[in-house]
Formats: sequence, structure tokens, C-alpha cells
Amino acid sequence: MSNDIIEINHEVEVYHPGEIGAIHTILTEIQNKDSVTIGYAMNVESVICLEEVCKVIPVRLYWNSIGVYQKYVLEEGATLEKYEADFFEPEDYKKLHSVLANTNSPFKDVEISEVLTVVDHGDEDVDAVSGATALELDEKDTVPGAALTCYTLWHWANGEIVKTIRKTTGESSTNSKLFEFIVDDNISFYPIALEALKERKNYEIEYVEPVIKRVSLNDTLIKSSITYLESAPIEVYSSALKEVFINGGKLQRIAVMRSLQHTKREIPRAYFDSYNKEMVHLKSFQEFSVFLGLMEDKNPNSEQINKGLIPFLDGNFLIARRVYWYLSEQNNLNANQQDKLQQFFEKHEDRL
Repeated sequence: MSNDIIEINHEVEVYHPGEIGAIHTILTEIQNKDSVTIGYAMNVESVICLEEVCKVIPVRLYWNSIGVYQKYVLEEGATLEKYEADFFEPEDYKKLHSVLANTNSPFKDVEISEVLTVVDHGDEDVDAVSGATALELDEKDTVPGAALTCYTLWHWANGEIVKTIRKTTGESSTNSKLFEFIVDDNISFYPIALEALKERKNYEIEYVEPVIKRVSLNDTLIKSSITYLESAPIEVYSSALKEVFINGGKLQRIAVMRSLQHTKREIPRAYFDSYNKEMVHLKSFQEFSVFLGLMEDKNPNSEQINKGLIPFLDGNFLIARRVYWYLSEQNNLNANQQDKLQQFFEKHEDRL
């Protein structure tokens, strides 16, 4: 190993769908000379052998810093085998790499019982390694004659260990590195940074502001961003969500409103009242429906909200009808607002 590379061993507990119980092993974190994580490695076995008649070969798997499989390496002189003791050909090793690199492999959704049957020791015609294969696969998705090896290694390369790798990268990164992850064009680092910041209870403005900016512009970052902000102090949470509501699009606004609706935290009604100035951002029936549901749960009979809703009775009919039914349930409408409601009823009675 180069002097510029640092290796840190982590004892980990990993589950493999073909194994019974957890596997305790060592995950090696690889850092550069600046103590920045650049990858991981772990030793695994080439096959899960239920009948103890397989040739098990140690395989070392490698990932990048966000848990994406990179390569596998065998010990010098080691060879992988197929069914009936056939050895891998040179092209099979290349094929295996492509199988492991395919995160959407059909192996993702199958059980080990579909890959093999129990060996019948009394039948000499039964395959001596794994029995008959029940799973039908396209040639591009497996190494012919080595479905068990492909299944075993694919789940090691793309299974639960990936979450462990991503979590470890976050834990090993400095706050300044996490900030770089937040603003990096490669959004794969983004949720890693937010999860690490959440664990550290770091909700400083210098981190929250770029989160607001990025999630407002990118729908794919909504879930991780809202989850991070939901754990922030109430003042940070409420103000950040309002900014996302104002600056984001339809999906961002819906996510903000649903978060506010489902939170168990005590938010002053004055905060919800302040959204009377932001209703102009609502563009679709779905947004209005979610917004009014939020107000029904958290802020009923709000004079400010009721006042802000009245003009929408003259707009899009579907939205206006939803607003009408909401206002009909409010107990504090003034005379002018009640007249507006009555006028809407008389005009659209046959459509209500």
C-alpha cells in the first residue's frame, strides 16, 4: 500500500439475503494523504454454500466513497468455478464485473431458493455444486453456469453494506468537507452530508442556506432535505420551510405543507397566518387542496387566511370550489365574506 494511502478497519455487521443471520466482518476505509475517504474494500466469499460441497474462493470487493461498486480482486492464482467444476474463462471474469456493476440486476429481487435447489446426494446426475437453477435469466444478466456466484457477489457488492459505507463516509468527513458535499454538482454526496450533519445536530446557517437553495431548485433532493430540516430547532425548521415554499416549485411546496401538517411540534398560529401573503405561489388544485388541509388541521378560523382566500373564489373553478367548501366550514367570516360565499353558491349551485 502506498505511503499516501491510509487504511482504517471498521468492524461491521452485515446481512446478506442468502445467509442465515448477520455476518461479522471488516470493512476497510481507504483515505488519501489528506484523510479524505476515497473508497472501501471488504473480503467476502465467492458463493454461499448451503451443502458444503462448493469451492469457496475469497474475493475482495472495492467501492468508491459513496458505496458504488468499482471492482473485485482474487488472490493470486485463485480461479472461480461454474457448475460441474467448470472454470471461469477470461471473458467470464469481465462478465462478472459487469453483472456486479448493474445496480438494477434481476438478482436484486430474487431469493436464493430461486437460484439453486438442495443437492440430492443420492442422485449422481444432480449438479454437484448447486442443483438445478429455477431462475431464468437473460445472458446479459449472469455468467452462464455461475448464477450462484453472481447472486452471492451481487448482493455483497450492492446490498446492505452500501448504507454502511455511505454512513461511514459521512462520519469520517469534516464539517468543511460536508459543506463541499452539499454544494457539489454530484448530488450523490448530498444526502450523505445531510445525514452526517443531522447526526452532529449541526444546523448552522452556513449549512442550512445552501440546503434551502439546492432543494428549491432540485426535486430529487426534497426527501433528504426535508428530513434534515425536520430535525432542526423549531425556528430553523419553520423559517427554512417557508423559504422553500416561496422559492421552490409545486413538489417542494407540497412537501413543505405535508411536513408542517404532520409535525408534532408546536408551531404558533401566527406562523401559519403569515402564509396568507404566500398563497400567490400556489398554482394547482393539488397545492390548494394540501394547503387547505394544512389550515384545517393547524390553523382553522384564521382571519388572515380567510381574507386571503376570498379572491380565489373568482378564479379556476376547481380551486374556487375547494376554497368555497373550506370557507363554508369557518366560523368567523364577516358579513362581506359571507356575501361572497353566497354569491358563489348561487352562481354555481348546480356544480357544487
